[in-house]
Amino acid sequence: MPTPRAKLRRSGRSWAAVVLAASIATSCTGGSDEVAPTTTVVVTTTTLPERTGDGVLSIGVFLPRTGPGASLGEPMIEAIEDAVQLINDAGGALGNDVELTTIDEESDTGPDELLAAGVDAVIGPASSLVALSRLDALVRLDTGVVTCSPSATALSLDDYPDNSYFFRTVPSDSLQMAAIASRIEQTGVDTVAIAYLDDPYGRGLEAALVSELQARDAVSIVEQVGFSGDEENLSDAANTLLTGTPGAVVVLGDADDGSRLLAALDDAPRRTPSAIIVNDAIREARQTIQNLSPSFRVRLTAVAPLATSVIDDGPTGFFAAHAVDCVNLVSLAAIQAGSDAPNRVRANMASVSTGGRVCSDYARCVELLEDEDGLRIDYNGLSGSVDLSNTTGDPVRATFEAIAFDAQGADDPAATRRFDVP
Repeated sequence: MPTPRAKLRRSGRSWAAVVLAASIATSCTGGSDEVAPTTTVVVTTTTLPERTGDGVLSIGVFLPRTGPGASLGEPMIEAIEDAVQLINDAGGALGNDVELTTIDEESDTGPDELLAAGVDAVIGPASSLVALSRLDALVRLDTGVVTCSPSATALSLDDYPDNSYFFRTVPSDSLQMAAIASRIEQTGVDTVAIAYLDDPYGRGLEAALVSELQARDAVSIVEQVGFSGDEENLSDAANTLLTGTPGAVVVLGDADDGSRLLAALDDAPRRTPSAIIVNDAIREARQTIQNLSPSFRVRLTAVAPLATSVIDDGPTGFFAAHAVDCVNLVSLAAIQAGSDAPNRVRANMASVSTGGRVCSDYARCVELLEDEDGLRIDYNGLSGSVDLSNTTGDPVRATFEAIAFDAQGADDPAATRRFDVP
């Protein structure tokens, strides 16, 4: 059965990773149903005054409560509610309790409803597709609010025209490609072949990985092979990948077609590379992974961002820790800014996440912020260090997992290793 994380990733053909259809075409998993690439940003017709501070930090929650994303969204919402309760128990923000307004991510009018409710910040969306299709309403230059997604990883969100209002506590897929490059180096091989789903999603991942490997100049790329979901037989692609006897093979794609290529590689008559590395989305193909030969499966590793808390008593649920970190960063940024005005909060989001005195407990962070010495804080969150880029609003480093698989095709925790990038 797919995990909640798998459901988040499932799509160029479904809920969370069909991301490509809404931007350059997308970025969380491609497929034959993608629309033509476009860079057009939808202009909302909502007329609202520019957000100013009133001393009460109001946070909107735009995460899935119904539909295919509910099993992912509900634990995040619960974790947010608990986090706000802890914040209010510690004195709130700006001398008042933090207020919450929750709208189901399945609602087509969710962003407009939250803006009409006067929120200063939004936690969400969870889905990259929803972010790419509805983010514009939340990040307009005149009426924008701070928006922080705990789980939308699409590479195409890296350059979204967000007027510096959009942040993520989950690493972008571009950083996942840096993690895959690090994993390749960790194997000790000196050559690699790269296969990628030949659609906007796959080509974007491949370009990011190639750029990362070329910058490191430690591993030579011997083959780059695009494969299509329309191809019934992927044996030719598999044989081409193995022509140069690479030390490692990387497969970038979705669960359906990426796993079909894994099966073709397993069946290929050429020597199996010492390492086969795949992106997070392919983990969903549990049945296919289970049917791989044991000698092939033992060489298979998936690289994925850590989706759980780094502390033992952290919130349960995939990306729930990242949702809590969004809430805490918004609240601390408001306190440092001395205002809940969104344009002032956004200017302090990256500042409270890096370069100061380390703190992880909200109350302790507030205590440090209110010291008269004027020194900055460095919030280390439940999901990790959460150092946000002042330019992109994304984490500049993150914890990843190199995930091995058991005989049933499921993650093997005993053989899984964590590592930090960079």
